[in-house]
Formats: sequence, C-alpha cells, structure tokens
Amino acid sequence: MEELIKNSAGPYLVLARKYRPKTFAEVIGQGAIVRTLQNAIKENRISHAYLFSGMRGVGKTTVARILAKALNCQSGPAPEPCNQCDLCQAINDDRLIDFIEIDGASNRGIEDVKALRESIQYEPMHSRYRIIIIDEVHQLSRDAFNALLKTLEEPPTRTIFIFATTEFHKVPKTIISRCQHFVFKRLSSQDIAGHLGYLAGQEGITISSYSLKLIAEAADGSLRDAETLLDQVISFSGSKIQDKETEEILGIINHQLFENFSRAIISGKDEEIFKLVEDLVSAGYDLKYFYNGLIEHFHQLLLVKIIKDQVKLTFLSEEELKQLKDIGQELQAEELLRYLTILQEGEAGLKYSAQPRIFLEAHLTRLCYLSRLKPLDKILAEIQDLKEELQRGQVQRTNYSNTAVSPASKNRSSVRSSELQKTNNNQITAGKNGQPLLGHPVADEFYFRLMKDKPALAPILKVANKVEVKDKTIQFIFSQDKKHFAVIIEQNQSYLDRLATELNGYRFELKIDETDKQKVSEKKPGNESTNGIPARHLEARQAIEDPKVKSLLDGLKGQVISVKNKKNNGK
Repeated sequence: MEELIKNSAGPYLVLARKYRPKTFAEVIGQGAIVRTLQNAIKENRISHAYLFSGMRGVGKTTVARILAKALNCQSGPAPEPCNQCDLCQAINDDRLIDFIEIDGASNRGIEDVKALRESIQYEPMHSRYRIIIIDEVHQLSRDAFNALLKTLEEPPTRTIFIFATTEFHKVPKTIISRCQHFVFKRLSSQDIAGHLGYLAGQEGITISSYSLKLIAEAADGSLRDAETLLDQVISFSGSKIQDKETEEILGIINHQLFENFSRAIISGKDEEIFKLVEDLVSAGYDLKYFYNGLIEHFHQLLLVKIIKDQVKLTFLSEEELKQLKDIGQELQAEELLRYLTILQEGEAGLKYSAQPRIFLEAHLTRLCYLSRLKPLDKILAEIQDLKEELQRGQVQRTNYSNTAVSPASKNRSSVRSSELQKTNNNQITAGKNGQPLLGHPVADEFYFRLMKDKPALAPILKVANKVEVKDKTIQFIFSQDKKHFAVIIEQNQSYLDRLATELNGYRFELKIDETDKQKVSEKKPGNESTNGIPARHLEARQAIEDPKVKSLLDGLKGQVISVKNKKNNGK
C-alpha cells in the first residue's frame, strides 16, 4: 500500500517542463535578446508590445514568461526575477489574474479579441503590469488583427502585449510596425548537446558524448525537441544509454556504414557499392535519409582536411576525428570538395527518381571513377618532363614551328643548325629506325614547315624517289613515272623557294630523273609528248595556267592537288 501511494504521489513531469528556464540566466543560446530585455528593464525603457519570432522550441514563450516575472517581481522591476515572491510564484503556477496567456490557434476570431479588449479596460488589480501573451499570433484572423490594431496604438495603462510566432511572414505589417521585434535564432548542436549533458547529470543518466551529439543533431536546432528525444531515449534504455540503442530509437544509420561507403568510393571499388546498397535496403533504411547522411559525412571529411585546429571541431569525438583523418589521408582538399559537390548535385535526382535504388547505385558508381582521374598538377609535371626530354634530344621532334620562338626552341634550333652544317655536303637517302624522315635534317625541317602551312602539298614532295641536300640546295628527285607531280609543284615554286630560303639561305630545286627516258619516249596511242613531257601533262599545265583557274584559286586561297582529264561522253 505504501509503495502504491509512493508511485501515485504525482504525475511524471517531462524534462522540457521540469527544467524549463525560470530566469534569464538559464536561457540557452539567446544572449543578445536577453541582454536587450535586461537593459530595457534597468533603464525603464519598457515597450508596450513585443513580437518574438523564431522556430519551435527555442525559448520564445519561456522568455515572455520570464519577462513578465521580471516586470512584476515584488523586488523589481529587476533584470532577474527572484522566483520566491508571491507574484513570481503566481506566474509560475499560472494563477495570476493579471497574467493572461492565450493560444492564437484556438482563440483566433474577432469575438475573442473583443472579449480580450473588454477585460483589459481597467488597470491591473494585483500586479505592477498586466502581461498578455498571445502564442502563435499568426493564427489570428484578418478581422481579429484589425480589431487588435487600435488597442496596440493606444494600449491601456500598464498593459504589455507579447506576441510569439513561428511564421513571422504571416503577421500583418501593421502589427509588426507597432511592436519591438526580436528574432530567436536556431540553437547550435554544441549548445544543445551541452545542455542535454547537464540534464543527464541532474537525472543520474549515463550517456556518451556521441549519443548526445546524435540527439542534438536530430533536434535540428530546437532545444525542446532535444529534451523530448532525450526523454524518449531514457524510456528505451534506462539509466545507462548505449550508442547503438540511441541510433536504433532515433532511426539513425550507424556511422560505420557511411565509412564503408566513403572508403569504397575513394578507393574506386565500384563492385562494393552494389553490395553496400543491398545491405542498406535490406536493413530498411530510407535511401534519401541515407544520402543526406552521406553528404554530411563527406562534409566532415572536408572539414577535418581543411581545418588545422581540430579543437574547433568540438562536435566530433577523438575517435571520429581519427577515423575521418584515416579515410581522407590520401586525398587533397580539392578532391574531397569534388566528391561533396557531385553528391549535392545528385540530391534532387534521387528525390524525384522513380527508381531511387538504381539512381543511387549509378551515382555512387560514378563517384568511384573519380579516383581514376589524374590531378592537374601531375599532368603539368608530365608535360614538363616531356619538355625536358625534348630539350635533351631524347624524343624525336614531330612538329616544327616558324612562329614565336621560346628559349627552349632556340636551344633546339642551335643544336639542329650544327647538325645541318655537318651534313651539308653529304647525299642521304631515306632511312628507318631513328633515321631522318626524308633522309636529312634540313629536308625534314623543310617538310614539316610545309606540312604546317600547306598540309595538302607536303605529301606530294614525300613521294620523291630521292632527296639530296648539297651546296645549300634542297633537291627533290622524281622518276619519269612520277613526273606529273611536277605540274603541281611548279605552281607553288615561289612559295617553296621562299620556304627554303628561310632555312639558313637554302634553295629549293626540283629534278626529274632521266635515266628511264627511253621508256618514257616510247609513244603510245593518245600519249604523244613534247620535250619528254606527255601531252596529257601539257594539257594539265595549260589548264592550271588558265587566268580563270588562277583567279579562282586566288579567291578561294586554294591549291591544286591533282588534275584529271574529263572524259568525253559525247555531251
């Protein structure tokens, strides 16, 4: 019987009500607002109307009640209520006649506002100030707001209105202009976790800093939500709270799963992604909720990489810091930023995808392939190494330029000039296996410059049977059966002469090998020749030298590649 009486001594008071702040000093995370109100009380600059806005559970109504006690305290008005006098006790117990707290959602009509106006026509009966708190004031109707305007403009003597709202944008501007507006900010996870640790100590609860951090993050800036979640976790675990139990009751994904995903992505092990996603789906986790956690995990990796002063990362335990450093030790900050950016870009796609699992697998597999990309500094280093090899002559040059000359190209030009002088009077034929392309460095230089300026003309010179460089002359020798190429080359004779002159004063010369002249002189039907040149070649030369053809070539800036005789089909 005694045990029954003990258990029924009184209802359980939740943490949010049991530890509700009763003084300004106990208010968490709203220092600027508290200081402003305390200074106003000290200097007797009390406004007739206040508007408190902010998200749920950050202390709007609590501060309003404390302000009411501070103004009506028997030892005040004082910056801090004593909570011992009759008036402070009456406000704490909601039994003071001059203290009215109204729910705007259930008293939103014009009739409710008219009844309120009639009840405040007279001065306060028992207290210094009559305090009227309207919670969720944005729920009032338009007519109710209009009825309230006149009262706010000319309030009764010693009457103070305090409005609280979570949706400030719904409050009419005419109401806002008649109030002092205070914005209550969202509480940080560090502040919430610290307060929860204090409450756990007061209640004799054993809980780790990791579990406190999980609860604080799940509360999303609301201290009241955090206290409610702590109540829920205590009900599940008892006086000794395990991290695994906290994750289970809050529906939070174990951080080890995020570490497995990040290691697979960073190391490029795309085959592991599908297995991990399968485990994720089998465990029943929401894919969108997991994806948000993965973004936050990579955000933590980036913070640990960039921030050198690890003390500032107070939301992470030493074990978590060690794990995060180990995961991202081989990556640069810009690489982690690339991962984080691509993850954020895929958030909307996962949200609206008809097949979120397939999208998640494909997107994470794409992230695995980022490890195969070469960093820009490595590519630049490889280019620099290649330049140095070219300067040492270890790599055969495949491109020549007659435009702007860099210092490195000047060095190469000096080396090439010495080679040209040594081979100036020698006859060299085409070679292989590291030998010059056309048989001589000067001929190669001539060919590559021609390839750069007129790539269609260069292959015609390359079919020459022999190339000789002697007596400052570059001579291309063609056999009789290739004599028709002379027509095209002669059309570009002036350009070829100028190009050869640029190579230390060389001259260009075209020569036809006449050793097979007897074979060529054998006439065939329709193949009459003049001075050893077939008649069809003479006709081609005449066609090219035609003024109309030359004018067309000059206008189009073109060049003749080949000449074909049009067959007479009787048309």
